[in-house]
Amino acid sequence: MEQGFFFFGDERYVPLDHADSNALMAKKALFDPLHISEKQVFTVDTSLEPDEAAYDYQKKIEKHFAVKEPQFDLVLLGLGDDAHTASLFPETDVINIDKAGVTDVFLPGKKVFRITFTAPLINRAHHINFLVFGSSKADAVRHVLHDDKDYYKYPAQLIQPVDGDVVWFMDEAAAMEIKK
Repeated sequence: MEQGFFFFGDERYVPLDHADSNALMAKKALFDPLHISEKQVFTVDTSLEPDEAAYDYQKKIEKHFAVKEPQFDLVLLGLGDDAHTASLFPETDVINIDKAGVTDVFLPGKKVFRITFTAPLINRAHHINFLVFGSSKADAVRHVLHDDKDYYKYPAQLIQPVDGDVVWFMDEAAAMEIKK
């Protein structure tokens, strides 16, 4: 049986054992219960400076795939109530990056750094799935799916696979404002 490998499309710039770490959350909720080996999980080294952590993670991905232009089989994304996905937040410079890769992004309103895949890297995936739950996301879902393109306000609109598909999985509350 072929084993899977897991990468993080975004990570908060906190130690990996911090309560806000995406890696820790995934370890507790998914990797440990499914007995997934640590050798299959590639985490962001948040002990480095943010720009160095992004560069290091990009190199880990390239080394694993043994190519300069990696393509993921599946990327799972969420959606924030502000229409962000991964760490592609409204009104940040990361929205303008047109090169596939990993970068750091500073969120002025929260005064924190995050490490994220760029939209072009996400868009290379064979399959992209959005998992969206809760009424607090309904307005963002409507903007992303039905409004005119405005990536600066609705960064999730950037997700448009080059040669793949996007599937949205939502509960009724998140989907309540979608036009039929």
